[in-house]
Amino acid sequence: MKIALDMFFPLYFRYGIKMGLACVAAYVISFFIGSDYAVWASVASIIAMQINVAESMHAGFLRIGGTAIGALLGALLLYFLPPVSWFMMLIQVFGITAVCGYLARYTLMSAATAIAAVVVLIVGSQALSEGSANAIGFGLMRVTEIVIGVGCAFFVSLVFWPVRLVDTLRADLGMQFLESSRQFDAILRGFLKGTELPYDMLNSIEGKIWNNHERLSKARRHESFLYRYEHRVMNQQVMTLDRTAESLRSMLEVLNDYQEETVDPLIGNELRDLGDSIMATLRHMGGANPAAPAPDLVRGLTNGVGQVEEKLNKIKREEGALERFSLHKLLQIFAFYQGIRLLAESLLIALDRMQRKADK
Repeated sequence: MKIALDMFFPLYFRYGIKMGLACVAAYVISFFIGSDYAVWASVASIIAMQINVAESMHAGFLRIGGTAIGALLGALLLYFLPPVSWFMMLIQVFGITAVCGYLARYTLMSAATAIAAVVVLIVGSQALSEGSANAIGFGLMRVTEIVIGVGCAFFVSLVFWPVRLVDTLRADLGMQFLESSRQFDAILRGFLKGTELPYDMLNSIEGKIWNNHERLSKARRHESFLYRYEHRVMNQQVMTLDRTAESLRSMLEVLNDYQEETVDPLIGNELRDLGDSIMATLRHMGGANPAAPAPDLVRGLTNGVGQVEEKLNKIKREEGALERFSLHKLLQIFAFYQGIRLLAESLLIALDRMQRKADK
């Protein structure tokens, strides 16, 4: 069903239709309640209408809050300090927008506040000079128009072809786990063959780390009371990707530190087996049911770490086994294994936490 919908009605085609519906609905409702500036309701609906439900709610709350504050400030200025000339009005406009610009460091509402205040000041002063409105009533009507616009945007976003942020985030996390598995495989192969890899190969993964946290936070704030989903498991997925990216970066730096000798004669086979278990675990955690019991993966990770350490202990007991490696190479081998071991242990912890959170 979803595939057919995406095929015949692509995402941005649906988004355009929804924006048009919200814009028209906001204008019509504002017009019928007697607004002289119904266009502002349409503008508010366009700004509030976002691709997914959570973003629409987030933009709508910012717009409503900022507009309410800005309209109040503008109405108070009109009531207590009515501009006696265009020059005085421009001074007021400069002052209030300058203050809002400074407050942008503290709140995302500053832009909406500035817009509402300037509209009330400029348009309201003209209306007052013509005797067609009072300052407080004019400001309240502007807030009403914004609320209508935001409400229409939210209603359309929620009812017509709703796109949940949590669904797009879940799909993106799955792709990131798959990409992490591929990059880990490339780094491990490079280490076993003594091949240097580019440092920027992990940029695509690392660049999405903060965005994952931000989108999950928005989904929890704005969608958790509308839709039922296991946000605790998703939070664990996001944290696991954080630690995986850190481990991959450290292993890549160890790999590029020294390439004079291969490591295959030492613990190559054991590292390969452990690497296969890590890649399988990453793919599982990015799959459709990451919280499902995975005893084979747990056993594979645990046994893989044990086999490598058993091999290292055996090599350490063999006289002369390490003499053909330089000190620098030995440090590289142990540092690389330490990175893999820490990644395997973090994945074991993540699997256990996902299972326990899913069971609650």
